[in-house]
Amino acid sequence: MTRRWACVVILLLLAVPGWAWADEGLETGMAITVAEWAYDVRDDGDYDPNPSGVFPRGSRGYAYLEVEGFAVGGSGDENLVDLRVDIALRSGWGVKLFSQEDLVEYTLPQEAFPPPETVWFYIWVDIPWWAPRATYRAEVTVRDLVSGEAVSLEREITVE
Repeated sequence: MTRRWACVVILLLLAVPGWAWADEGLETGMAITVAEWAYDVRDDGDYDPNPSGVFPRGSRGYAYLEVEGFAVGGSGDENLVDLRVDIALRSGWGVKLFSQEDLVEYTLPQEAFPPPETVWFYIWVDIPWWAPRATYRAEVTVRDLVSGEAVSLEREITVE
């Protein structure tokens, strides 16, 4: 393949909306084991699931998540468990509408022993009353600062 054709193919691949490059080389023991939209979250495992992921404009949409397989370590003043959660919201065409790093910071100091096997948390989004009715993609990334690993997932959310 000539250099010109290789450039054309690369440009076409980048121009196709909805395609995402997966980081297949990333080996991780960490996993998001539960990821569900919810009407309300009260405690660990205590939430009202919203399996359709449909929320009305002007409401608050919750997501309940559980993570396992994160690293436990550290010494001295370092944390035993140190997780960060990032979120991004994209339109159906892939345009980023919102993003926030370190939306959740979960740290467990050295004094906490034994460390948990699973960590749960919830996030939410306040859907403006003027938000266009559409289906969006929420991208959640959990980063483990102890091991340097990360795990991501995407879920659709619909505003009606």
